[in-house]
Amino acid sequence: MKSLIVTLFILSSTFSFAQLGSTMFGLARNAPSGVFLATMDPVTGIATNLSPTSVSTSINLTGAALNPYTNQFCFFGDNGLKSIDLFTGLESNTATISNPNGTGYFDLFRFNTSDSLMYGLSRRNILNPQTGGLMGAMYLATIDANSGIISEISPTSIGQSFAYSGSAIDPHQMVFYYSTGSQLVGLDMYTGGIFSSPTLTFPNGGQYFDNFTYSCADTTLYGLVRGNTTIHLGKVNAMTGEVTKISTQAIGVTSFSVNGSSTIDPVNMIYYFISGSGTGLVIYGVSLQTGLVVSQGTISNTGALYFDMMRIQSDCYESQPTRTPPAASAPELLANPTTVEVYPNPFSNEVHISSQAELQKIELYQSNGTLLQSVEATGKAFTLETSLLNEGIYFLQVTTAAGVQSVKILK
Repeated sequence: MKSLIVTLFILSSTFSFAQLGSTMFGLARNAPSGVFLATMDPVTGIATNLSPTSVSTSINLTGAALNPYTNQFCFFGDNGLKSIDLFTGLESNTATISNPNGTGYFDLFRFNTSDSLMYGLSRRNILNPQTGGLMGAMYLATIDANSGIISEISPTSIGQSFAYSGSAIDPHQMVFYYSTGSQLVGLDMYTGGIFSSPTLTFPNGGQYFDNFTYSCADTTLYGLVRGNTTIHLGKVNAMTGEVTKISTQAIGVTSFSVNGSSTIDPVNMIYYFISGSGTGLVIYGVSLQTGLVVSQGTISNTGALYFDMMRIQSDCYESQPTRTPPAASAPELLANPTTVEVYPNPFSNEVHISSQAELQKIELYQSNGTLLQSVEATGKAFTLETSLLNEGIYFLQVTTAAGVQSVKILK
């Protein structure tokens, strides 16, 4: 039986649109088994299978990730973390998850377009030193879709549980959001620590904020505001927790599908969610500006009953971080950023650094803030060997006699 629920949120950042369409991807599934990667026309509700045969017999409700750069759709199926090709619908890889720190779970995961990593919540049990018993612990983490290896970022547990209200990534501020039900928790994706954790408030009505997702089109966190009998589209201030209704009138549904989650079309500024059950499932499109329903299509698909884990390919495509790692945020940053040059960027086997002032130290950081290399340097030019680095986003912190400069580089 498909679970139904409701809630809402808001946020901020900047977005550069790419020449991608607003194709909606998701998982079409039937009963008792059979899961297919599919596309959806949200206006008509018609889902079209891309997978020629079933790629799984089940799905896990804990998240999904669409990588627009490798054209892969990832979800947890019956054999592990599955990667499905967006063009063929065929399974390209299945990975058994592995956490070096202990057996556990990986939940609420999403793909971050600004550093090409999948982030989620790693849950496992740890020993309570006071009682000697086990207690629940939770960490911000990334997962490698190819190997299934989980890498925890948080140095200590940031909580014990989460609500099925959704999750979202602000790729500009590098913050991962989840909800405890009463609080909207933002985790610093560089350090894994708490970035913000305001209590949700509803000054103009509502009790819960659910199915939230971040819009790179206008840097806002949107979701569903649920009262006792009504649902409105809303947004939340991620720093204060204040929830605001956008819809002046209730949308006209009393429940929504947690499985379907939510997604935003950044081109047409429409928020999508699914409501109903069985053959009465409907995908609703709601204007982000007015909160009014602009489309509602009854979902239909040959042999499938549900459409889950909706993701739109162009959402947050090619976004860039605007907040640098804490380690690179030294107060003495150079006032003139042209005093240090780093090239080529993107790089492959070498990165060249040239400076107008005497070089003193060069530090290389991963996008999550982990220090990879620290080198003492002299003169005004230095070459850093980078052939062993994986593809991704890195930060160089260059210390010279004139100060410190941080430069984002891409391999």
